[in-house]
Amino acid sequence: MWQFSALLLFFLQGVCTAQEVTGPAEVSGQEQGTLTVQCKYTSRWKDYSKFWCRVAGWNMCEFLVETDKSEQLIKKNRVSIRDDQTHFIFMVTMEDLRMSDAGIYQCGITKAGYDHMFKVYVNIDPAPERSTTITTIIPRVLTSTPPTMENTAKEQMIQSSPHTRSLLSSIYFLLMAFVELPLLLSMLSAVLWVNRPQRCFGGGEVGLVKTHGSDAQDREKDFPGDGK
Repeated sequence: MWQFSALLLFFLQGVCTAQEVTGPAEVSGQEQGTLTVQCKYTSRWKDYSKFWCRVAGWNMCEFLVETDKSEQLIKKNRVSIRDDQTHFIFMVTMEDLRMSDAGIYQCGITKAGYDHMFKVYVNIDPAPERSTTITTIIPRVLTSTPPTMENTAKEQMIQSSPHTRSLLSSIYFLLMAFVELPLLLSMLSAVLWVNRPQRCFGGGEVGLVKTHGSDAQDREKDFPGDGK
């Protein structure tokens, strides 16, 4: 009931003040968008403050933003207002619209006594649905190759290569110790055997210097009488 009375009062005020301030009867905006409302007034109200309010109940209008009697832009929260005193128009802008912003508003002029106001119905259309792209991420599965004889042999060869080299070194060292070393010793022994002093069949040695005793015996054999 009170809503009907409020609408009736606002309608009568709009009729009474239609010549002082006017505006669009209904405007629409889109959710998350921006909405601008232009309200016109007569030149006599040039130096007066202008406002934008929202109807909150019986004979109540919640002020959202109001000018300071100049052409300076005034902003409060998501609503701003600016007065063009040359063309006698003030513009109201609502930003970041929400579905809850839909309702009845008033653009008006502040004066002594009753304010001049004009009601404006604001409709908010829902924002279009955005198409969402679903990206499916398929994890890459790492598959292991079954071991084969060839792969196993290669792996064993790769893994055992350092040990193989070490074993070959050991075998080479053993060959040096047990084959080449005895061969060298044999060759050295042969050389020493060839170069050894040789003896005659009579018990003497070829090339040896005769001792003093041997000379005396020889002289006795040659001169037997000298020994007496």
